[in-house]
Amino acid sequence: MDDQIVIKENEVFLVSDGRGDVSAHAGDGQGLYYHDTRFLSLYQLAVEEFEPVVLATAGELNFLTTLQLANSPTVLPDGQPLRARTISVRRNRFLQDGLHERIGFFNYNPFPVTATVRLSFAADFRDMFEVRGYHRRTEHGTFGTPTLHGDELLLPYVGLDGVERCTRIRFGQPPIGLEIVEPDAQLAGPMPTPEFGEEVGEPRTESVVLPSIACALFELALPPRGAAALSVHIRPLLGEDAASPTLAVANVTPAPSLDEAYQAIRESYRLWTEECTAITTDNDVVNHLLAKSQSDLRLLMNQLPTGLLPMAGIPWFSVPFGRDSLITAYATLMLNPGIAYGTLRFLAQHQGREVNDWRDEEPGKILHEIRMGELATSGAVPFGPYYGSIDSTPLFLIVLGELVRWTGDWAFAATLRPAVERALEWIDRYGDVDGDGYVEYRSRSERGIANQGWKDSFDSVCHRDGSLAAPPIALCEVQGYVYAARLLAAELFAGWGEPARAAALREQAAALRAQFERDFWLENEGYYAMALDGAKRPVPSVGSNGGQVLWSGIAAPERAARVAERLLAADLLCGWGIRTLSSEEPTFNPMSYHNGSVWPHDNALVAAGLQRYGQERGALEVASQVYEAGVRFPSYRIPELYCGFVRDRHYQSLPADYPVSCRPQAWAAASIFLLLQQTLGLTTDPANHRVVLRPRLLPGVQTVRLRGLRVLGSSLDLEVRGHDGRVHVEVHSDNAPQVLVQRGEVAVSV
Repeated sequence: MDDQIVIKENEVFLVSDGRGDVSAHAGDGQGLYYHDTRFLSLYQLAVEEFEPVVLATAGELNFLTTLQLANSPTVLPDGQPLRARTISVRRNRFLQDGLHERIGFFNYNPFPVTATVRLSFAADFRDMFEVRGYHRRTEHGTFGTPTLHGDELLLPYVGLDGVERCTRIRFGQPPIGLEIVEPDAQLAGPMPTPEFGEEVGEPRTESVVLPSIACALFELALPPRGAAALSVHIRPLLGEDAASPTLAVANVTPAPSLDEAYQAIRESYRLWTEECTAITTDNDVVNHLLAKSQSDLRLLMNQLPTGLLPMAGIPWFSVPFGRDSLITAYATLMLNPGIAYGTLRFLAQHQGREVNDWRDEEPGKILHEIRMGELATSGAVPFGPYYGSIDSTPLFLIVLGELVRWTGDWAFAATLRPAVERALEWIDRYGDVDGDGYVEYRSRSERGIANQGWKDSFDSVCHRDGSLAAPPIALCEVQGYVYAARLLAAELFAGWGEPARAAALREQAAALRAQFERDFWLENEGYYAMALDGAKRPVPSVGSNGGQVLWSGIAAPERAARVAERLLAADLLCGWGIRTLSSEEPTFNPMSYHNGSVWPHDNALVAAGLQRYGQERGALEVASQVYEAGVRFPSYRIPELYCGFVRDRHYQSLPADYPVSCRPQAWAAASIFLLLQQTLGLTTDPANHRVVLRPRLLPGVQTVRLRGLRVLGSSLDLEVRGHDGRVHVEVHSDNAPQVLVQRGEVAVSV
């Protein structure tokens, strides 16, 4: 995916190749997407007189791409030789409710050149579940015939859900002709291998129905040392808009010019930057990683009536997710607490309301994901919305509690009190499937996800003999989430003036901790079991799950040092971070999805856990390794996951790609900020209305600056500097805060 170009703005995103073309036969998710549907599966630029060759690509702005191309050498039809790179072809494009592109030609020759331009389009309207290989159909909706009306080309489709969809293409000038080409079977593309919770089994029958290809022809006369241009506006339409596409477009504001749209979106990015803490260091490479991660987070944000909501990742998961959005919100409190506000509002709005086995829904449960494509709306898959996530509900309570700790915003917390009550009731009533005191999962849906923790692939919870753990499964980290959720909920109820309710929640948390230590601790391993299976047998496989046990605080303090030692051993800590599974386990594979790969967000939570238990050197080592991996990926864009091969320092190895990893991905980008926060030891002490730091610095970094840090109702500027082996903190604020330094800890009143 390194040569792919990804741009997104709100609900529309585009994945193209390095030429700017879309070729669905690549089988890697290329296309123009809206509402979980591919509205453009083919978009190719061709010039009959010469082959355009890419010279440069600029796509750092996430919503806009500029591609500079030039002609290859050839002989024109009139016999005139055309030297290479004498005709410039520039593609400027941006997203705003669709794709808008200007293709400009400039002829540097002293003679005129005629350019016959062919733009080819097709829309397969595939649901994202099809694109990613999760679902193979036996039935399809109906493709309409591509039609050209003046300067407007329509590609229509009616789905099995009865919803009309249409890709509307408007040209700046009418084409001189339109050719309809019956598709090559290759256009369907190889279906990706299932990666996301589906076991590979016997091949299933698939009925492949392909759309016609519409080729619009243009003839441009390029004068000597002169220019000509084409413009294309591609808009996805749904429902009534798709049924009457011309009327739909007539009723909206005309598309802005490229420059107007650029300025408008640039302004939205400027406002985003103003809302975020300005974080810089004295290391330019680290600054590039921080800047790219912040930019990727903006790319993945949807602005909804409930506020900012991060989509999980592109291309496979550009939809609302419970777990992903919540962990992203938690990891970015230091950067922008507005993400947490929007995420919590949205998830509370969509909290489970009924017992629905098809959707794995129960009252009070926080959703797993919401899909909006044809398969979800027709009921072929249970994902509109789907609730098969065992950890989203306790994570919801954790993020709300941590947001209040960070901001002191009790008024906001009060607005979500009904959601808190429902979430706690779900944990007590529905989360414990068999009444053993643990929150566990067992999917009731025919098409649901089998493993419902964050490691949701089918083989992520295995015994050492290779057998899959039988449900109901109680994951160790989930018990930790529930423990932390109850303690943070207790703080909320104490703040609401209900000490008895708070005390009851603390007693529940203490009882869970004692039971957890009894049932999950493996003395021979010096570590916690990954899970208990349906027969209450421990799954002794050693993975990163135990590190997240530290993050939640459920681990007994006297055992934390042994857990930390195990996490930092070479079988888990590979040089690029902590693997999801120990290399000593029989099911280990560094190229697997969850059984030996490295996930940045997982490492950030583990580092936070190490920091929590005073294992500061270990936390710094984990953060350093992930940072060192991050700066080695193209454009400093850290992916969802990467392979867990050992770092070979002798031969200067690089972190290895996981081929279908999402990039950008929200909790991966967010992890960079949580890791930095942990190295600074930055926490809040709301009872005393102060910020506390126990700072260490990443290798190669001597200064970290935070400007406009919004915390506990104040705005702080912090500068952390290393000098002579010691770390110093400078604080600037309009409130002239008191600063207390004691035994390496800096407390700042706010």
